[in-house]
Amino acid sequence: MLIITRYFLREFLRVLGLCLATFIALYLIVDLFSRIEDIISQGVRPGIVAQYFICGLPGIMYKLCPLAVLLSTFITLGLFVRNHEIVALKAHGISLYRVLNVFILISAGICGVALLMQQYIIPGSTTRFREIRHADIKGRPLSKLVNTTAFWYRSRDAIYNVDFFEPETNSVRQVSIMYLDDAFQARRAIYARTGRWNGTAWELQDGFERLFHPDGTQTATSFRQISASLNATPEDFQVSRKTGEELSFTDLWKLLKTIRTSGYRSTSYEVDLHTKISYSFINIIMAVLGIPFALLIGRSGGMALGIAISIDLGLTYWIFFSFCVSLGRGGVLHPFVAAWIANIIFGMLGMYLFLRVRQ
Repeated sequence: MLIITRYFLREFLRVLGLCLATFIALYLIVDLFSRIEDIISQGVRPGIVAQYFICGLPGIMYKLCPLAVLLSTFITLGLFVRNHEIVALKAHGISLYRVLNVFILISAGICGVALLMQQYIIPGSTTRFREIRHADIKGRPLSKLVNTTAFWYRSRDAIYNVDFFEPETNSVRQVSIMYLDDAFQARRAIYARTGRWNGTAWELQDGFERLFHPDGTQTATSFRQISASLNATPEDFQVSRKTGEELSFTDLWKLLKTIRTSGYRSTSYEVDLHTKISYSFINIIMAVLGIPFALLIGRSGGMALGIAISIDLGLTYWIFFSFCVSLGRGGVLHPFVAAWIANIIFGMLGMYLFLRVRQ
């Protein structure tokens, strides 16, 4: 069994490397052609372009690996079936399930590598990838906002502080604006509990306005709602706000604790945390799905048809997974359900087909 295991491992990894390299090359070519106009117009140096693709490579590998695992499982096992190698193993009394467990173990190892990449490699590379795309390729200035949850920034005549930004509703919490004169003395201050973007301006609710007079006196008036400029749009907050891909497991968990302690909604980050784990496990699900298809289609020799079905199955899985995650971020599904429902459904389908494979 050790010799057979090494043989299966070698053949699977060889096909996996070929499939993954093909998918990555296609992705990079499409991405390059979609951004070539911006690259030329901005005069981006070749070194920056190379850095852009290198920094994006870990995230691209992570996203494409499940589809590569599915296709590699089908091709490797399909070739074994077509060449009657599976029949030879069964003729020597080797259990088919014992042979197929090798593919499950390999995909479990890939799942472990994906989890390690999410913790140590992808967050930093994705942050740099995003900065190059936004500043160098699109030619937009880096955000003037500081931090990822509590934002501090200033303009020529004011200092702004926003305690929290909710991307799902384009709203802000605990807003403070301090207006200054030419001598850098406070002349006016606005404090609001909440604020919402109406498409053109910010509407601040439940707060008060304080005026500082030259003689040192102050007057304060409360308001239910006023329009005010925050010198920033929701897009500015989105750019400054780190996504789940830019945070490791530990950083995301700490951020979630901070947000919950402050009493704010953390739905988006909760979905990101569960998705980090569930997406890595897709590699195992893809292997479980690929095994029965390879055994069934490989006997008929329809490898081209099987490859097409494998790609369609992988894309269907990815679309359904993305749809569920979107529902989770919108609050329709619980974060755990949104991240794991696709794995549960397709995993049960794969196990059902796997257990029905005839000895």
